[in-house]
Amino acid sequence: MSVVPKFVTDTMERMFFRSAAVSAVTHLSGHFRLTEIAGESLKREKWIPGQKVQFHMGGLQTRTYTPISWDPVEGTAEFIMFLHGNGPGSEWAESLKKDTPCSLMGPRSSLDFAEVAEDAIFFGDETSIAASVALHRSRRETQQARFVFEVSSLVESAEAIRRIGLPNAKLVKKIPDSSHLAEVDQTLIDGASGLVTPRWIMTGKAQSIQALRAMLRNRRMDMAQLKTKAYWAEGKTGLD
Repeated sequence: MSVVPKFVTDTMERMFFRSAAVSAVTHLSGHFRLTEIAGESLKREKWIPGQKVQFHMGGLQTRTYTPISWDPVEGTAEFIMFLHGNGPGSEWAESLKKDTPCSLMGPRSSLDFAEVAEDAIFFGDETSIAASVALHRSRRETQQARFVFEVSSLVESAEAIRRIGLPNAKLVKKIPDSSHLAEVDQTLIDGASGLVTPRWIMTGKAQSIQALRAMLRNRRMDMAQLKTKAYWAEGKTGLD
């Protein structure tokens, strides 16, 4: 495998990425961190809830995260980072400390929660909690949202969700053979039953999204208002 010369990656970083630094890191629970970055380059930037940011990890490697907030006046942005402990992205996120410099590209198009005017039913996993918080914070008081997550640790995820202030969230523990998706399916149906023609939003693991879509179709659910965004898939290091 050929190695890209450092001067090439340095030039790319200067041309395409904005500079910032970590201003705070808060341990939410277990593998969850709330990371705030700050910098002049973040000021006067328009961010739409649901949009993504790509952090440069060195070389040609980037990792994508969804901001939960972006203050264009103060020049700050916040991210919930899930340290799954498997790969360079997790190692990079865990290494971040106050004053650590970072380079990022974006915000860029991913999901657009500003245009979700209806009630919403949201599915995801640990990698989706940031997006769910962005959706929740973009809601008006008259708009309801329900959240369902498949997670490896009920305790860790519940504590992170509690500390970040996400309401109406249900957790289902993952089972290796994916049999837990039947419970997820029923929990989504129960959540949607109390909403008025909700917008469906499915995020997280690609295989789970695919399986749940099939289950919901079998129930003859109206999926015309469906948004999907896979953040990762088995056998791949990450999806953009």
